Parts: sequence; C-alpha cells; structure tokens
Amino acid sequence: MADQDQVTQLRRLLAQTAREHHEAHGSDPSPRWAEWYATRLQPEMASFVGFEPTVEEITAWLQQADASYRAQGDPEQHWPAYYAELILESLAVTEG
Repeated sequence: MADQDQVTQLRRLLAQTAREHHEAHGSDPSPRWAEWYATRLQPEMASFVGFEPTVEEITAWLQQADASYRAQGDPEQHWPAYYAELILESLAVTEG
C-alpha cells in the first residue's frame, strides 16, 4: 500500500499541474497532455518514487492512470487522487 502522505503530496502536485495546464491551454483537450504534465512533474517525481524517472516513464504512468480512470466510467475519486494512488501503488508492486 502506498504511503498516504506521499499520495496526498502527489495528488496536490497533480492538481497544481492541472491548473497550470488549464492556464496555458485553456479547456481545449491536448493529445499531448501527458507529456506536458510529465515535463513539469519530472523534477519532483524522484521524491515520490525513489529514483529519477524520465519524462517518458512519467508520461506512460499518466496515460495508464488515465486509461484506468476512464475505464471505470464515473469513479468516486477525483482524478488527481486516483492517479496518485494508482501510480504509487503500481510502483510499490513492481519494487516489492
């Protein structure tokens, strides 16, 4: 199970990045949103995952989280919390 403090911190970072993305791009969906997010998240991600992930790795994590979130239809969790928990849980499984 992912550390709840880390989940909370990553959720906040994802929400802040979402606000920045909205300021930069408005409400227009961007097909390259995950890469945009990953570029901004990359300097902070090592503190969450214990290593320095590449932008490509973070992009893949975000795309996987997004696909899982959308597959649920109308999840109860707000997306930043869902993504944070899923990313950290999946990395904990691969490390453990």
